[in-house]
Amino acid sequence: MTGIRLDPLDTLFFRDGTPFSIGTSPQQDVTGRFPPYAPTVVGALRAALARQNGWKAGTRWPERLDAILGNGPEDLGSLAFEGPFVLRDDKPLFKAPRHVLGRLDNDRWVPRVLLRPGRAVKCDLGDAVQLPEASEVFAGIEQCRTGDRWWLTQVGMQSVLDGRVPGDNDVVPARDLWREEMRVGLERDRSRRTAEDGKLYSSRHVRLQRGVSIGMRIGSSPRLKELPSGCLVPLGGESRVASCERWDVSTDFSVPTTQIESSGQVAVVALSPLELGEAMAKGRRQLDVPGGVKVISACLGRPERIGGWDSLARAPLPLCSVLPSGSVLFCRAREPQRLIDATRARGGVLRLGQRQAWGFGVAALGVWPDQSETNS
Repeated sequence: MTGIRLDPLDTLFFRDGTPFSIGTSPQQDVTGRFPPYAPTVVGALRAALARQNGWKAGTRWPERLDAILGNGPEDLGSLAFEGPFVLRDDKPLFKAPRHVLGRLDNDRWVPRVLLRPGRAVKCDLGDAVQLPEASEVFAGIEQCRTGDRWWLTQVGMQSVLDGRVPGDNDVVPARDLWREEMRVGLERDRSRRTAEDGKLYSSRHVRLQRGVSIGMRIGSSPRLKELPSGCLVPLGGESRVASCERWDVSTDFSVPTTQIESSGQVAVVALSPLELGEAMAKGRRQLDVPGGVKVISACLGRPERIGGWDSLARAPLPLCSVLPSGSVLFCRAREPQRLIDATRARGGVLRLGQRQAWGFGVAALGVWPDQSETNS
């Protein structure tokens, strides 16, 4: 796959699943989100590729492009994507996994301990449920919390995958990556050049800090001869624009092979949102990856609702639920070597769940933390 970097020229606005039309939501404060979901970036890059091949916006692209670019919102043709990733100085950052707990120290989140599946207990979820517990109990652990608005460098994420607490220098707060800006909009009557009554709204845009951008990997079969580079592409809502450049920095991880092979225990860390069926997420069915992998326990974020827009039908796409980036699935593999081989073949990342070609389901393999690993 080849990397593409998107650098915004101004603020960006990416919708979440909240309705944004009159009478369906509070119009005084419509929130956005960052980073964007994969379909938003995929749509922008598909359109950029079509324009490079002679398509003009406002019409259907030529049928000769369908084999490569697809036809409609559900058909990607021969394209496949991975991401999007948040980049800082071209280096990828990853949402802090939810099994990493830390304490706030002078407005900074300091990782202290990792969670792992505990002893089997009987509860309302079942007769032998392994709830996550701290790998070591220490004074003040009750003040520890997940790093919901914190990101890890590639080195920091590799430490977590190896079962170690990331260092302080490998933790980046969201406020150092972007900030929110309130914007007010209204609809005008062009004939009178005045505002329409009752059509005032506000939204929250994001302004990326210097050096921060969005990265996406793109591939196809047959291989694309030309990729969007050195051009401007519309990205997100309200006609925002980003410049498009090549990005060739690796996002690979090394797999802790020895520990996984010997124990059959593996932590699957989501690097992009996961669209899993309920049976897989709850361990009633094996994950759709090699090796007979089954979920034993999990540290999950609140499910997020993803929609989209069908530009051909000019209608919204149905909402679906996904597990957010940073979610962690603690699993046991019946044949761990098969799982490791499949992951190595993809550069140290795994793909699972639905809509993989869109960029969903990118995950890395790690170990269950030992019972003694903490940060001083």
